[in-house]
Amino acid sequence: MTVPALLPAYRVLLALHVFSVIVWMAGMLVLPIIYLRHRALPETSDGHRIFVALERDVFKRMVNPAMYAAWGFGILLILTPGAISWTAPWWLVKFAAVLVLSGHHGALSAWRRRLRNGASPSVTALYIGIAAPLVLAALIVAMVMIQP
Repeated sequence: MTVPALLPAYRVLLALHVFSVIVWMAGMLVLPIIYLRHRALPETSDGHRIFVALERDVFKRMVNPAMYAAWGFGILLILTPGAISWTAPWWLVKFAAVLVLSGHHGALSAWRRRLRNGASPSVTALYIGIAAPLVLAALIVAMVMIQP
């Protein structure tokens, strides 16, 4: 199903989608680094309270809205006639990578809550948390640009 009325707005939707993804990725890349610094602080310190507030602000004011916008504009792009060749396999790979990236977003949220409550994810998990969005973003960009 497509919505022909979206066709004149295709370039605007694409620009808004790409911008939303950039902001979403920026937040997903910086949060594990912030978490690494936070985990070294005692739970009773002023620094702990500052990091809790910072992490909440980054997540609630930047990462969440950007993810919702990326998904929303992505769905509108899917509904735009001619935006996707449904017989090509690249979009399935991209979609799977976006689902994994969204799951990683959920993991970052869980880690934020754990840090707020005094527990902390392992350093290994946080380093994987830094690498995962980079690998997924590279895969997504490759699928969209090369369209194998």
